Amino acid sequence: MKKLSCLLLMLVMLIGAMALAESAETTEVIEISTVEALAAINDNLSGNYVLTADIDLAGAEWTPIGAYAPSGESAEEQEIPAAETAFTGTFDGQGHTISNLVIDQPEGWAQGLFGCVANAKVGNFTLENATVDAQMMSADVVGYAYCSTVSGVNLVNGKVNAHWGEMSGEGMYGGIVGAGMGSLVENCTAQADIALPDGTANAGIVGGGLEKTNVVGCTATGTVTAGNQCYGLGGVSGCGFAAEQFTDCLAENVTITAGDDCFWIGGIAGYAGGFEDAQYGVPVTVFTNCVAKNVSVSTGANADGVGDIVGAGFYSDLAAQANGAPFDQPTKYELVDCVAENGGAEAAEADGAAEATQLLEDVKGTYVALFPIITDPAYDQIWLDHCAAVVGDEAAPEVAQVLKDACNGTIYGQKAIDAYGDGSNGAQFDCLFINGVDQITFDGAAISGTLEGGEVFSHEYAYVGPLTLGGMMNGYLYETADEDAGEFKYFFMMPDTPASTYHLEFRYGSDVDALTEYATGPYAYWLAAGFPVDADQAMTEDVIGLFCDENLAQMAAEEPAA
Repeated sequence: MKKLSCLLLMLVMLIGAMALAESAETTEVIEISTVEALAAINDNLSGNYVLTADIDLAGAEWTPIGAYAPSGESAEEQEIPAAETAFTGTFDGQGHTISNLVIDQPEGWAQGLFGCVANAKVGNFTLENATVDAQMMSADVVGYAYCSTVSGVNLVNGKVNAHWGEMSGEGMYGGIVGAGMGSLVENCTAQADIALPDGTANAGIVGGGLEKTNVVGCTATGTVTAGNQCYGLGGVSGCGFAAEQFTDCLAENVTITAGDDCFWIGGIAGYAGGFEDAQYGVPVTVFTNCVAKNVSVSTGANADGVGDIVGAGFYSDLAAQANGAPFDQPTKYELVDCVAENGGAEAAEADGAAEATQLLEDVKGTYVALFPIITDPAYDQIWLDHCAAVVGDEAAPEVAQVLKDACNGTIYGQKAIDAYGDGSNGAQFDCLFINGVDQITFDGAAISGTLEGGEVFSHEYAYVGPLTLGGMMNGYLYETADEDAGEFKYFFMMPDTPASTYHLEFRYGSDVDALTEYATGPYAYWLAAGFPVDADQAMTEDVIGLFCDENLAQMAAEEPAA
């Protein structure tokens, strides 16, 4: 995960804000208790809804909430849903049940209880007895989730029947989410049967084709049944391309059946991964504490890329020829404490101790806060040049300022929570050093900090284990045994180094749980970004270029389809 991680958290919000024209903000909560009221959400797609009663859809000709329409003609705009048709609000089911959903649209795209959601939050309900027949990007719960969160959904007796069409080579079918882009699927359970005809792809019991979409705490039970010449079949998800993580996922009592000439089939994910080189902005996917229990996989002739946890990394000759490096090699993924309990386990790494120890060696040196340096007016032209290459000369000044502001905040913790809330309507990250230090030195296991040359802290640290920030970013946690360490007791380091990303990203504090949250708690909206005190002009220009290029990449470069 070698990238400018703190902006990545902002990027989902910023790109959504730039790409989707948001409707007027509303704080009104709308209660839903009838079939008619549920269907009427399509009349106000930006509303905030709560379910106040169980709803039975038996006999209803259901029109999905929110429809997919591309925001433009380019490849990037095809991925971004048009704001006027997608659901952009919130839906809290409050633990209620919606039952007996039937959708019969053999040529339909983005079909499900929710068809297409963008910059939305949907969850906290049970969907029982759901059957969806569709052609592309479809699921029982959400057909297409763009920059959205789907959480706390329990799918019982779900069915998705895929129908062939000209784009079925991409497919994307799941119980909870069919297609996902830049989203989070968390704490969902799915008991479903997914069926694909010949020549279709990307199917899983929780998610189908998930790109840049993290899956956390999800459980899958059921079947994936595919015809001939299919690919991307997984117990939890068919595709996890460019996802940062699959964490605490369980595929239990799952049967995957595929015909002849099928490939990339895994107990958790059919295929997944990214690239180590930071310039591509596609992180190596980390599978942590994932279990495939009683997962049965049977294939026809010429099967390829079958694994207990992950089938394979993404690779195709077409992508290699069209894009060159890094797509001339399979995407990479890591397995941490992952187990297959039905007769074998894919080789799993230990707990990252060797990598964590090496990281402290790789970052040796003294650092100051990054953003006050690179946002100095002396570097304005560097920002403009990189932004103009993506958005054009006219838009470059505004976009450059947005990027600068995103990580130039000066408040964190409760003050930031009071100012930004959950960040969905905009926020700034504080990337400075806090708790009275202006320089931090890493010297192997020793970490120290000073203020105007005077020592503030100095301790020896030992590796504790892996840690995840905001359900999105994976790093390493270190702890000192010194009882007087206070707010320097723990250091949470991202795997960035001056050699890979020209900077460091880290957090420190006294509360481990709080260090894992980015929009709540005492460290909300803070992630320190450090820059070597001995950095030269070239490194300064390089880090600005990386910052701009990575975070505008989604609008600049076509990526391989999930």
